[in-house]
Amino acid sequence: MYQNFWSIRQNPYTKTNQTQMRDFILSQSVVTCPFGHIGHGRNNVIDGIYNETNSRSQDRKFIEDIKIGDIIIIPFAGLKECVLAKIISEPIYAIDTGLFYSSFNKDGIDLTEQGDTPFRPVGRKIEIINPSVVFQDKRVLPRTSLSRINSNIIPQ
Repeated sequence: MYQNFWSIRQNPYTKTNQTQMRDFILSQSVVTCPFGHIGHGRNNVIDGIYNETNSRSQDRKFIEDIKIGDIIIIPFAGLKECVLAKIISEPIYAIDTGLFYSSFNKDGIDLTEQGDTPFRPVGRKIEIINPSVVFQDKRVLPRTSLSRINSNIIPQ
């Protein structure tokens, strides 16, 4: 089976707490779709309209191009450790995380255990291969939320 390698950043609205997102991914074994977290953007992904202008097709690629068995590296802004994982499901259009989001503003979103609005992002189940991959220089990873990468950049 042919495998693709991807870099998928998990920073909804560009300022979401990265330690919180890393903990969420490790505890739930899911990766979320760019622009598929909350609100209108999430609804566009669910409806197959996507957010082409803002996402530069990253949400469409997450749904249509990533396949079961593909390998992903998940870098986090400001954190050394990246997560290396394998995709093990088709897209799930409303993951029941059991969490809520408490705010949506210029500072991103905050995940909480209690609240009024459930956090039910679009995503995929993953199998964690290595929760602590460290790059000598993370600048080898693309800055976009989702990009295909060459497998040889992943540290062994």
